Amino acid sequence: MADIFKIIEVHDKKEDDKRGVCIGIDVRIADREVSCPVSGACYSDKELAIEVERIQEDLNRIAESWKGLFGVDIPDKGLRITPEMATEEVWSILSEIEEEDLFIEIFNGLDATRRTEMAEHVLSRCNIFSGKAAVFSARYDNKTGLLE
Repeated sequence: MADIFKIIEVHDKKEDDKRGVCIGIDVRIADREVSCPVSGACYSDKELAIEVERIQEDLNRIAESWKGLFGVDIPDKGLRITPEMATEEVWSILSEIEEEDLFIEIFNGLDATRRTEMAEHVLSRCNIFSGKAAVFSARYDNKTGLLE
């Protein structure tokens, strides 16, 4: 696979002699190729390092957001939660997990949309005073959408 990112030279229009760089990607449309910046202009090693770190954080955030997108395996149970499953079916599987830490890990590994659906289902349709629904209601954080 070809490198995605590259260094693009930039020139400050206000100061003709001030040159810098930015991080960019090449975009090909039909028979034209254009370099598109994905960072701000950098005029020092420190500025460039900050931009690289920002892009890395963005990529890490994306990597976290797709967890569970293609399904989640539940170790030792031989079960799998898939995106096609109904919310009630997913809750049925989750409520069978006896270990609380594993229960929390599997729930938190679901994508944000699925976690929101699960929260609505559990908090509005399940008895939150017993079983896994009690654990869920006690540990669910509305702000993050995760079990704490």
